[in-house]
Amino acid sequence: MSEGKHAPEEPVVELLARLARDGVYGPLDMLSRVEDNDEFYIKMAAEALYNALRYASTEGAPIPDVEASVRYVMDAIERRPRYAKRLALKALARAMSGGRASAEG
Repeated sequence: MSEGKHAPEEPVVELLARLARDGVYGPLDMLSRVEDNDEFYIKMAAEALYNALRYASTEGAPIPDVEASVRYVMDAIERRPRYAKRLALKALARAMSGGRASAEG
């Protein structure tokens, strides 16, 4: 990844971190439970992302590039299900640190 360019999952990570800062942990908990690429777990991951987007939409704050990011994340989870847990951990850590992805590069 080049300097100054964000990873494709960053809009989803920021979305999930925003929820965690608001005390909404359900979508992160669901993602952390994805074990394999069984249809049940893939549906759970999709439901987690849907719930996160739905919650964020009630706030009205735009999330740039989130549509492409959701597609990227779902594809990544289908290929490597443990990625979902890493995504949840990254978002929770970001929320706890009180920060956003480094915009400085």
